[in-house]
Amino acid sequence: MSAPREVLLVRHGESVGNAGAATDDAASALLTERGVCAARLVAEHLPWEPDLIVVSGYERARATSLPTRARFPAARVEEWPVHEFTYLAPALYRGTTVSDREADVAAYWQSGRPHRVHGDGAESFTQFEARVRATRTRLAAESARRIAVFSHKKFLNGLLWTWLTGDAPTSRRRMAQFRHFDQAVEFRNGAWVRVRLDRSGASLGPVETGHLAALQANDGGDGGIGDEGDGGAHGGGDRAGGVAP
Repeated sequence: MSAPREVLLVRHGESVGNAGAATDDAASALLTERGVCAARLVAEHLPWEPDLIVVSGYERARATSLPTRARFPAARVEEWPVHEFTYLAPALYRGTTVSDREADVAAYWQSGRPHRVHGDGAESFTQFEARVRATRTRLAAESARRIAVFSHKKFLNGLLWTWLTGDAPTSRRRMAQFRHFDQAVEFRNGAWVRVRLDRSGASLGPVETGHLAALQANDGGDGGIGDEGDGGAHGGGDRAGGVAP
């Protein structure tokens, strides 16, 4: 790495799935009016002008990035595979809500089988970790100095967790540790984390929500097929002292 990089990890605004509505697949859930407002607040309060805006292919992350892209038209925009961890087969859960999937979400994590693929359109925890590591490598090699990444709770927590814990072989224990981390870190819709990458590694800031002061408290979390309602950790205010739970 030739020079330090500033990375802003931004979770998408509230989606209809987050708000409790039924969804058909992981990729197409739209933002609610509240989510659109959060996207505007992100753009208004972004701490610096990005050289590169990285966007997930999922609609809710793409839509969240639009006000920032409009404010900074000179920034390069790229779609990277930073979509959410979809570990339940989407075809089996069309038209379901987060609540409908709670039992299957719990069963997936309790099974502790990191190499298991639940079905078509799902990925294993092993594949998810590999995608997270590949993104970290790509960020470190990127020529842009300031990078904003619009993504999803589990994927962003995957980046933070692997920066904190380092790379180790995927295992049942590691899968359980990530689950605990993901439930403990309050990464609200529209929140961000600042990361500095340099030769010594990654310096992680806290989950920041001050730019969302105009919004009331909003829940977040885990819906299995990618629309992120939560079975464990609900969104709150700013956290101090970094992202470690």
